[in-house]
Amino acid sequence: MKTQRLAAAVTLSVAAFALSACVTQYDSLIKTVPVGSGTSQLKTLPFVACVKAKWATRPLKIGEYSPNADGSVITVHGANGQTMLLIDAEPSANGTGYTIYGDIVSAAAYVTDAHKCD
Repeated sequence: MKTQRLAAAVTLSVAAFALSACVTQYDSLIKTVPVGSGTSQLKTLPFVACVKAKWATRPLKIGEYSPNADGSVITVHGANGQTMLLIDAEPSANGTGYTIYGDIVSAAAYVTDAHKCD
């Protein structure tokens, strides 16, 4: 029983640390100038699924988390696990509004992929 509680506590601590790292990297990226933005007629969840499918064909690892109840963030990670690019998608009146932040050479390709989901 003690071992199970300890394992649960360790797992929770690791998850909290990982999430705080995402939030910290998110905060630093959104303070930069966006590399792209747009609106999609798709609702947020279908838009996010579309973007993830497009970005999954690229060589960098992607991830996703929800910073709030309505929105979603898709992240692109470098070889060391650092967040290099992200798209912040939020519901809008007619679908989804999104902004892309990042600093990678291939950012234009990711922006183009996201626009294919408009």
